[in-house]
Amino acid sequence: MPSRNLYQFDIEGIETMILTLDKIEEEMFKKIDIALTKLAEKVIEDAKKLAGLDSGDLEASLVVGEVKKMLQRIYIDFGTSPEVDDYAMVQHEGFRKTKTGKVVYMSPGEKTQSKGPHRGYMPGKKFLENAIKINEKLIEKELAPLLRF
Repeated sequence: MPSRNLYQFDIEGIETMILTLDKIEEEMFKKIDIALTKLAEKVIEDAKKLAGLDSGDLEASLVVGEVKKMLQRIYIDFGTSPEVDDYAMVQHEGFRKTKTGKVVYMSPGEKTQSKGPHRGYMPGKKFLENAIKINEKLIEKELAPLLRF
């Protein structure tokens, strides 16, 4: 009776190839992890210089998380720590709404104004957004070679 396996083949070295590809992938993720962390730290450094200043709590709350990998995405969280999110949002946007729905606009106080401009931006509202804008070209420059394959 003939065998049901009509074709049989053997690939030598497949395990070695898989190990090599795994090492390449691991090295790529390591480089991306380092680059994302460095870039996020640079954005936060600039955000601290642009954050409004009263007691210093806002500057102190600006943090960088760890690089995370989810399916086909690699990302890093950075911004304010959760304890000050509500306050930070008001400071970042430059306004708040009262319980009655009235919009109250904020203006930089004396301490914030005394910080002076940083790389073309004044401290106060949009401190995190402006820090990202400051570093946009650097982010592109650093990540582009890592994402080519």
